[in-house]
Amino acid sequence: MNYQCQFSAGAWNQDEWLLVRSPRWEAHSSWKQEDRCIANTMPDDLSAEDTQMGRERTGETYLSMLFKEKLSGNTRIETTCSFADRMAPLIVLSRELSPVHKEHLEVVLYDRGINLWHHFFTDGKPSWKLIGFQDMELLPDQRYRLVTEIRYTHKGKFLYMGVNTTGFGCRLSEDWPNEFYAGITACEGRNRFYNFAISDIHPSDTMKERISD
Repeated sequence: MNYQCQFSAGAWNQDEWLLVRSPRWEAHSSWKQEDRCIANTMPDDLSAEDTQMGRERTGETYLSMLFKEKLSGNTRIETTCSFADRMAPLIVLSRELSPVHKEHLEVVLYDRGINLWHHFFTDGKPSWKLIGFQDMELLPDQRYRLVTEIRYTHKGKFLYMGVNTTGFGCRLSEDWPNEFYAGITACEGRNRFYNFAISDIHPSDTMKERISD
């Protein structure tokens, strides 16, 4: 799969995407088309502090969408994005294409770096845990290239995530599927997305060395 789009006005096809709601809230945001990007809308009476997780109205800034084509194999997903205050544009990887998120991974950009979250259900209720992070000092209203790579090897399944040229990798659970869906999510404040791309990748010499016997 090789795909790319610019989120500038008139340059992308919304029919290629499925809007997805968080299972944590009934409320959600909507996309505002700007000249060179899309941004999640925020109610005028909602402060940046009130958008952070755990607040009563957090869901009103949440907006996610998945690219409808199923992905498989060694894949890179990347987007150029920014945040207006502290957080939190992200790349989402989902087991399923569903209008409400089920089990998924989030590669989250915010002012102190990037986090990798695993979202799942426990006794039918949404649950989540942090499974990786990279500390960085990032600034609001700056464009950052957020990258995620899924790599399948004979020694296991791995995820790489990075911002610009800084990043790290970790092992995924063995039950992570060989086919999945990818997209973007805006939450915890106003986020902007400028583009999105998917590309097939080949294992790097460095990765081959890491998993060599």
